[in-house]
Amino acid sequence: MCSVRAARFLRFAFALAFGLTAARAAAESAAPPEPLALTDANLASVIDPLMANWIDERKGPGAVVVVVKRDATVFAKGYGFSDIEAKTPFTADATLVRPGSISKLFTGIAVMQLVDAGKLDLDRDVNNYIDFTIPMPEGGVPVTLRRLLTHRAGFEEHVKGLFSNSREPAPLGPWLAKNLPRRLFPQGDVEAYSNYGVALAGYVVERVSGEPFAAYVQQHILDPLGMRHSTFRQPLPDDLAPLMAKAYRASDKPPLPSFETIIMAPAGALSATGTDMGRFLRALMNDGELDGARILSKARLDEMMMAPSDATPAGYLGLVFFGDKVAGYDAIGHAGATMAFFSDLKFFPGQDIGVFVSRDGLGEIKSLNDTLPNPANVIARQFLPKLPDAASARTTPLPDNANIAGIYHLTRRAESTWLRMGDFLAERAVKVDSAGNLNVFLAVWPFSGGSTFKRVDQNLYEGSANAHLVFVEAGTESYFVEPSARLQLQRVPWFLDVQWIMPALLASIVVVLLTLICWPIAALWRYWRKKPWGKDRGDRRKFLAVRLVLLADAAVVVAIAVFFTMPATVYSEALDPPMLVFYALAWLGVLGAIPTVWSTVQFWRNGVGGRWSRIHHSLIAASSTMVAWFFVVFRVAGTTLNY
Repeated sequence: MCSVRAARFLRFAFALAFGLTAARAAAESAAPPEPLALTDANLASVIDPLMANWIDERKGPGAVVVVVKRDATVFAKGYGFSDIEAKTPFTADATLVRPGSISKLFTGIAVMQLVDAGKLDLDRDVNNYIDFTIPMPEGGVPVTLRRLLTHRAGFEEHVKGLFSNSREPAPLGPWLAKNLPRRLFPQGDVEAYSNYGVALAGYVVERVSGEPFAAYVQQHILDPLGMRHSTFRQPLPDDLAPLMAKAYRASDKPPLPSFETIIMAPAGALSATGTDMGRFLRALMNDGELDGARILSKARLDEMMMAPSDATPAGYLGLVFFGDKVAGYDAIGHAGATMAFFSDLKFFPGQDIGVFVSRDGLGEIKSLNDTLPNPANVIARQFLPKLPDAASARTTPLPDNANIAGIYHLTRRAESTWLRMGDFLAERAVKVDSAGNLNVFLAVWPFSGGSTFKRVDQNLYEGSANAHLVFVEAGTESYFVEPSARLQLQRVPWFLDVQWIMPALLASIVVVLLTLICWPIAALWRYWRKKPWGKDRGDRRKFLAVRLVLLADAAVVVAIAVFFTMPATVYSEALDPPMLVFYALAWLGVLGAIPTVWSTVQFWRNGVGGRWSRIHHSLIAASSTMVAWFFVVFRVAGTTLNY
């Protein structure tokens, strides 16, 4: 009996020991690899293939990538060409790029310098600092520097004059006064990204300091940091102009014909080399100081970067700085885009790594899921410590989220100008699958695959290329936030829903176009058969008037297509005369819908033409009414040249 028990005990002990050994071996084999050491060689091994694919396979013209630590630049390299025809290499230290909205960080620092000096108050009405007046709508709050730097002043989107073909930009103050947008969210409680708002903050710097904005930033930020190849000046100074990379869209396309002059300079006019941007990154990572030069106190810089009370699990908006997630890691910085350059600046707090990348052109973007190369994402995954998988550690199921499906639009939008059509075309459809994951796609094109966001927490969804969506529950005012893309998405009211408007509008346009195409054909057929259209001259005049209304509708539809394909530099005062003609034709289409419906009623009442002819005119009346409604609601029939 004892021997049997002993044998059983030995078998149990052996099995237990074997199981523990196997479990230990499995755990060791599944252990995450150690992060790579942050060296030039290791960085090259992961960044070079990424950029080579973009340059060689996807027709990317050129790019620069810079990686820094607090005390040094670790990696700085250019890829491709800054001038393809001349075969001029893209370099980190001698090629200028346009970082776009990353310029806003410099504007924010300039504001905070003057706050530190006691010359500005973040919470004072900016009307006290400028030479024109920003009206406050009833029930609204004053526009303050804090609201400007957190994109909560509520300005609607404005594009006219953002880019210019002129070498010399218009003076900032008069331009801002003339192009003042409407305040779409005047209560100061909605994030609506605004170039105009940050440009206004830059104008406050100019007014209070007594220096032109470009000169102020040069003297108080760029020069102290040793950023010798950086400037806000437009046109570029003679010593920097030859270093500017040509502005391409793809390596097989010609560059833009002129330098991208940005009138709202504080919002995006910086020109700089990659290594200079690396120096700026290091100053941020060293609490506002670099090589003994301090551009801002640590307290003020911390204030700019700290998370506000309404921070989301995926990130937040501080004073100009965006906090977001890169491959799951906390990151602070800003992205930027011009007509040709697409840039990103980020550092990982507590990890001693900062990354700047600027890509000249888009190269080949083949789908909504196709993105530009993102070195920061690769660096985070391979050079930072492995993060625990929060989703696998969850022990309780997540609540149902089917109610968040719907159609959403951006808070960065226009409602009082014809740019409202841009918001219409950019509406997002959100669908929820059986696992609670999201599929997000442009609602105007429901046949696209869209982007998938995996549900990782109750209201947190993770997509590709660092994209995160957070659903913020606020009753009927609930919304989505995507911090990395600077987006806030609100539900679309039913009467603006593209999913019913677009089919109805397209059907109406088809009726209009087919009618106009068949009009001369039918006239020729009647001429050949010697059969005039009706005997009553009044009926013939109604027939002709209806066709003229349809001609106006068709002309406006063609003009819309042209306007949305034109480069941004065209949106200027030179476009005002064509815009007035555009508005006149649109109003003709709107007002002409009334006699079109009346004529159709008369044709039925008087038995004019055959039954199919009267049915056709009924379709024309319905189509004309739908087009007129669209023109009015989406401000195609407009009254303003300030857009």
